[in-house]
Amino acid sequence: MIDVVFLLLTFFIFSIVLMVRADVLDVNLPELSTGQSAEAVVPITVAIEANGSLVLNREPVTSEEIVGRLRELRANSPETPIVLAVDTGSDAGVLIELVDRLTGEGIDSFSIIGKRAPPEQNPTP
Repeated sequence: MIDVVFLLLTFFIFSIVLMVRADVLDVNLPELSTGQSAEAVVPITVAIEANGSLVLNREPVTSEEIVGRLRELRANSPETPIVLAVDTGSDAGVLIELVDRLTGEGIDSFSIIGKRAPPEQNPTP
């Protein structure tokens, strides 16, 4: 009986660890009502935190070194998607500067991600 309990406990722990991938970033994402779910590919993630600092794949970077680091990461796998995760409390100017810097350097293939909004519940009369 104890063996079964340990097996169930192990199963649930592994299940929870695998389900919590997007929540590892310390970014409050806006809720979106349109769009598509992302493919099952590990993207290059650039996060803009609430205080305006940049984080590239969980490592803090400056705005001056972001383009060089992105080019290094994409040199190995050029088809890897780039996603921008912007905290709802961050300044929009930081996002605009980042997009301007990326497009100015020829990196114009990226996506801005958010979390799915809960479905609206309209009571029918």
